[in-house]
Amino acid sequence: MRAPIARFLDAAQRWPDSIALEDDLGAQLSYRDLARRAMALGAGLRQRLGDGPGTVVAIAARNHADHVVAMFGVFMAGHAWLPLNPKSAPALNDEICRTLQPALIVMDEACEACLSDGGAPVATFRAGDPSGLDALSVPDEAFTLPVLAPDDLMSIKLTGGTTGRPKAVAQTQRVIATVADDITRVFAVTQSDVNLAAAPLSHGAFHFLLPVLIAGGRHVIASDLSPASLIDTMERAGVTLGFMPPTLIIKLAESGLARPERFPALRELIYSAAPMAPAQIRRAWAAFGPKLAVMYGQVEAPMVLCAMTAGEMAATGKLESAGRACPSAQLRIDQPDADGTGEILARGPVVAPRYLTGEALATHDGWLRTGDLGRIDPEGHVFIRGRSREMLITGGFNVYPAEVERALLAVDGVSEVCVFGAPDAYWGERVEAAVVASKSVSDEALIAAVKSAIGAVAAPKIIHRIDALPRNPVGKIVRREVAALFSPPARA
Repeated sequence: MRAPIARFLDAAQRWPDSIALEDDLGAQLSYRDLARRAMALGAGLRQRLGDGPGTVVAIAARNHADHVVAMFGVFMAGHAWLPLNPKSAPALNDEICRTLQPALIVMDEACEACLSDGGAPVATFRAGDPSGLDALSVPDEAFTLPVLAPDDLMSIKLTGGTTGRPKAVAQTQRVIATVADDITRVFAVTQSDVNLAAAPLSHGAFHFLLPVLIAGGRHVIASDLSPASLIDTMERAGVTLGFMPPTLIIKLAESGLARPERFPALRELIYSAAPMAPAQIRRAWAAFGPKLAVMYGQVEAPMVLCAMTAGEMAATGKLESAGRACPSAQLRIDQPDADGTGEILARGPVVAPRYLTGEALATHDGWLRTGDLGRIDPEGHVFIRGRSREMLITGGFNVYPAEVERALLAVDGVSEVCVFGAPDAYWGERVEAAVVASKSVSDEALIAAVKSAIGAVAAPKIIHRIDALPRNPVGKIVRREVAALFSPPARA
């Protein structure tokens, strides 16, 4: 296996003058520029920190070209990249650093407030000013990559931590290479592709950097996520690929600024991290054309457990599916019920080998237990019903919050929904829903929509109106936190 960063250097030799990156702060880097700066930084990091894939370097930065330079410099050094989320509370980032003990923290000065005491030296830089990263760099015309083995650590990603202390996942060179290869194969990435990096580079958007660059394509990196700016950027740059969370796609679609004729080059607008209801997908189609695609994975098996291209989604009409198994993944359903629903198990080179925080990876006979409930139809399409720990048992029946949410989101005037359970003396668990919706939408209409789509047992017994649903720093809705807003305080 050739290391992913070595494959980028191959591309830089093949297309040195092609544009690799541009951002909305005015930066533009050719393949030659990106390779030169990243190699110099890699040489400087090796000189400062030594060799070895066990050396951890943390980066806290916004979306911009210098973020990629810093990240690729870590990879050039053969060190492990630990992304820190600039939107996380300082206490959480401090805890992550104390636990994983980076040898150095590379900090975008605009993100300094996200850390108070990481227990490691901090090197600060300013986006658009090369002097900060250059201070860590050592130009070396004879630079060579270290020997990188498939099982060497390449990045450390944190689980969402929505159920407690975050776990640190060891994503190896093999894992990252597998993701890059499968993205390239599934979405047919080529030199002509222009990828919009609007989601945080510290998270899922990172996984598109290498496949696009290895293919000779170009990234347009966005830090301004306002609908007007993003839509203008997509049109001006001729974006062909984009990866966004559903919330951002919905925001753009509902802005009234997006029209299919503005995006003639767009091939795949890919969502992941959370489901989209069919009604939301149709609204996005009206704004972008039938260009929506989907991916499914988790931190322990990132991005490419299954996927569906825009063309397949439009042709099959399976809007509730997360796609079919990607080339390097195997999926099966454990202990399916009469409807074929059970826990999704996965295996393949995309599965991370371990946690770095001491926990045991949840496996069954060599298969990763994803914790997601779903079924696989005869054509291989995966339908995810929700997290196993989130399933409600109400009146003796299983109810999946995600299915109730899809039914509610199909109602015109509903923009966000979170369904959860509450203890109930009669039902055991009572179905409740927090809803962001127009005042013209009545509670009765919402309840009727669920009864019609799923059945009376799944209909919320209580509808809570809220202006906006709380989200974690990654932008995900945390169900237990929503439930806590409406649960009575525990009595001593």
